[in-house]
Amino acid sequence: MSEHVVKTTCKSCHGGCRVLVKVKSGKIVHIEGDPSSLTRGTMCPKGLASIKEVYNPSRLKYPLKRVGERGEGEWKRISWKEALDTIAEKMKEYIEEYGPSSILIGQGTGRGYNRYTFRFARSIGSPNVLLPAHFCYAPRLAAFGITVGGRLYCDYHGWGGEYPKTIVHWGKQLEYTNADGEMAVWFLRALEEAEHFILVDPKATPVAHRADLWLPVRPGTDAALALGMLNVIISEELYDKDFVEQWTHGFDRLRERVEEYSPDKVSRITWVPEDKIKLAAEWFATSRPGCIQIGQALEAGNNSIQTLRAIICLMAVTGNIERPGGMVNWVPPETGEMEEFALEVPPPEELPIGADRYKLLALPPFAMCHFESVCEDLLNGERRIKMMHLQGTNPVLAYANSKDVLKALLNVEFISVVDLYMSPTAKYADIVLPAAHWLETDDIYDMHPRFFVSAIVRAVEPVGEALPDNVIFNELGKRLAPKYWFSDVYEMLNYQLRKAGITWEEFKEIGVLARTGKEHYYKYKTNYWREGGGFPTPTGKIELYSTILENLNYDPLPYYREPNESPYSTPELSEKYPLILSTGGRVPYYFHSQYRQNPWLRELQPDPVALIHPETAEKYGIKDGDWIWIETPRGRIRQRARLFEAMNPRYVFAQASWYYPEKPDLGIFESNANVLTSNKPPFDPCIGSTTFRAMLCRIYRCDGGE
Repeated sequence: MSEHVVKTTCKSCHGGCRVLVKVKSGKIVHIEGDPSSLTRGTMCPKGLASIKEVYNPSRLKYPLKRVGERGEGEWKRISWKEALDTIAEKMKEYIEEYGPSSILIGQGTGRGYNRYTFRFARSIGSPNVLLPAHFCYAPRLAAFGITVGGRLYCDYHGWGGEYPKTIVHWGKQLEYTNADGEMAVWFLRALEEAEHFILVDPKATPVAHRADLWLPVRPGTDAALALGMLNVIISEELYDKDFVEQWTHGFDRLRERVEEYSPDKVSRITWVPEDKIKLAAEWFATSRPGCIQIGQALEAGNNSIQTLRAIICLMAVTGNIERPGGMVNWVPPETGEMEEFALEVPPPEELPIGADRYKLLALPPFAMCHFESVCEDLLNGERRIKMMHLQGTNPVLAYANSKDVLKALLNVEFISVVDLYMSPTAKYADIVLPAAHWLETDDIYDMHPRFFVSAIVRAVEPVGEALPDNVIFNELGKRLAPKYWFSDVYEMLNYQLRKAGITWEEFKEIGVLARTGKEHYYKYKTNYWREGGGFPTPTGKIELYSTILENLNYDPLPYYREPNESPYSTPELSEKYPLILSTGGRVPYYFHSQYRQNPWLRELQPDPVALIHPETAEKYGIKDGDWIWIETPRGRIRQRARLFEAMNPRYVFAQASWYYPEKPDLGIFESNANVLTSNKPPFDPCIGSTTFRAMLCRIYRCDGGE
């Protein structure tokens, strides 16, 4: 029997670990990490279990056309030609009758194909690109962009001769799932060199035992904590005076703003002891260099932009930006930024839905629509979206108030979905296309501009007639806007590699193009961004006081905003719903709504889990492992209680994105935490973020095992 090893890149989460795939007689028999790679042979359970994804009997294998009513599950197998022609013709019809804004192009986390989604949408003229980004990563990109003019990542690498002396994990579990540009293996290595590790999280995460200081912040109050730390650093003159004077804009105004946030006041808001706030501030200001790993939890609330800006101001006033061991905007490899593949197509003429109110959604380079505004329009407005093409996304599970999301989707005239499985969203589509797994795909992996790109190399042929995402985008693009698309996927890959002077076949052999050296640091002292030095912002400096926000009529300084639901903002509601609910958080075995079909991963965690404190459990007659109801004003779901002491008794943590592929109705609303979340304003005023991490709830035991 023939046997060989394929070197490729894992796409089971955002990380991009390099892996070795053993193939025997055309079948994958083993997967392991590549010890010679940048990721040092590390892999997580999701990547290791990928063999059970490729050969999962539940996978979609052929294009399907709905023949019954939506949701009935009656399908007819059709050819790829019929499927793609039908989707393209529908798009042409809607563009001709209603304009390109009538079509929404959606994706989920993307995992490196963001550039195809945006290129496709731009090529047909649609501004309405849908990502869950307005509450996941887009606030970070926007806050970094308007404040420093780039994207900042933790420098765990030591290329400049220093590792971080102080590492802060703020609402992040990098130990579970690699982030957009950072990897757990790099963080854990840097942690060995650090003097201080500060954990900011409402509950103790798995790395809490390694933390020198844990700040158990009340969900949704992180902006107050950051402003309180700034108060300490500025009032005690612990800031980097030279850096602040030369390279920041608006420091005096920031100083005035943070005077409102004394440690005593912030302690009352955040429920973090005052002495811990002071100690964290002093460590971060004096034990330099330092970095702050920001998590998605900070983006999923009603004040995401200013929360993030407050934290970026912490980085800036301590001089921890663009220095070794601090926060760095990576220089891309020889390929340049892969996102340019999308941006070279002219942007649409119209604004996306919601961008008139949430203006940061319309800022270049990547404008996108506001999904809650889309749903409101579909439910109660003009129904401007006539067609959705959804590729690798699951809106019924991923967005706030799932029952409203489904009602809104049922008002869309035509929906096409691309996925590996018949997901809760695909179930209500008109055409469903089978996607190839990453082990069946050739592509260039890049998760936002970072210092390397790597090759995703097909290890085996796709099952059935499944096609890779990049092939599907290219085939649709050729039918609708051929001047922007390519004869085949390999011409397209060669084109994307042209700046590096190599072909796809050569890149497959190289595997990784990386830039790992001192050129990443102190770029503001060179002509890298502008002649004479400086940052790529309107003032050429880090904008503590944002001129961009000022011009958009938003507050140019960071501030605190109480969560929409809390014991303080809604005291009457808290009488009925006395507990604070946070949904989401990382688990080792799943990534958002993925992998519930995977037998290895499902065996490791068969049921959704909600964390509650033992005191709370005793109060409500709940034992460890009991099924409990979690209820908010939007509805109720059930999850298994797990008793957990390292948290405030007033908190409940429910896992997100659960459904049951084994059930005929998929159990869409049974345990999905987004049944509980609100899709009503107030959202973040700048970018429209929805609240997933700070609500009010009540819990009670499920009677009779129901």
